[in-house]
Parts: sequence; C-alpha cells; structure tokens
Amino acid sequence: MDKSALISKLSLKNGFMLAAVSVVLSLTLHFIDPVLVYTSFLAQVGIFVLFIALLVVVGINIRKEIGGFWTFGEAFKAFLIISLILALTATLYNVVLMKFIDPDLPAKAAAAIEDAQRAMMEKFGMASEQIDEAMAKAGNMQEKLEPTFKNIFTSFGVSLALYGVLSLILSAILKKKEPVRFDSFPKEA
Repeated sequence: MDKSALISKLSLKNGFMLAAVSVVLSLTLHFIDPVLVYTSFLAQVGIFVLFIALLVVVGINIRKEIGGFWTFGEAFKAFLIISLILALTATLYNVVLMKFIDPDLPAKAAAAIEDAQRAMMEKFGMASEQIDEAMAKAGNMQEKLEPTFKNIFTSFGVSLALYGVLSLILSAILKKKEPVRFDSFPKEA
C-alpha cells in the first residue's frame, strides 16, 4: 500500500475512533447535566484541551505507523480527514440529540445560557436596563440552538473551519522530515 493510501486509511480509522469518543463523552456529560456544556466555560475548555491532546496522540501514532516521517501536506491531509469526520459526527449528533433524544434541550439550554449571561452582567455591576438591552441585542438564544437547516449548516461550517485551523497548526508542529544521510546520495558512475 502506498503512503498516501495508508495515511487515508489510518486517518479514517482514527477519525471514527475519535468521533465515537466524542459522542460517548457528550452523552455522558448530557446525562450528568444537560446544560453543562452550554453554561460552563471550564467544561468547554476542558473538552477542547482533551481533544487537542487526543489529536496530537493520534497524529503521532499515524506518523509512526507510516514510517516515522511525513511532510506538512501529508500531516494536513490526515488531520483534515479526521476533522471532517469529527465535524460531521458532531453535527449529526447534535441534530439527533435535539430532535429525538432531548427535544426540550434548546429551550433548557437557552434559558440556562441567558441566566448565566444575566448573572455575569450583574456581577460586572451593570444596571438592569443595560442588561435587558444587552440581552435583547443578543437575540433569541433558543432560535440559535434549534436544529434548523440554517443552524445545522452554520454549525458544520464553523466546526470545519475551526478544525481546519487546528489541522494547519498541528500539521506544522507534527511534520517530520526524513533526515538526509550521506550514504543515500546517488553514486557517480
């Protein structure tokens, strides 16, 4: 199997594995507290750091399995395949979660987000009128969370863009050129 095909195969395998981890983690957090992911900055950062660590580990493992060296382009291809799988899985998971598993989640999450925003603004000493004005400018949070075609498409696009940037960064960090050895130069005839 050539190197490009092997990278694709390993990326698909690891992408689906990370997607399964993502779904299990999301469902676990949902059953612990359905609005935790929407209201806790610490939970969001923790999940983000965990997935960056998992992507690094997966990237290093793929690089080892293809011989220990890969170019920026090969690394980017691998991370882009994984990113596409993760973005698709996250989007489909959110649709299934909000349409079938917990149809009341958009309303519960919107109320929790608005309460958290209001509490934060009060903590900063904003007047009640200012808070109401800021909340009105933010718009209806429930409409933003409902799994409509526009929201699904936007969510997928944002996820793919964020994963794309992360793929570029990780590819630049994890690329590794094969060292040039003196015995590998062509011999003179």
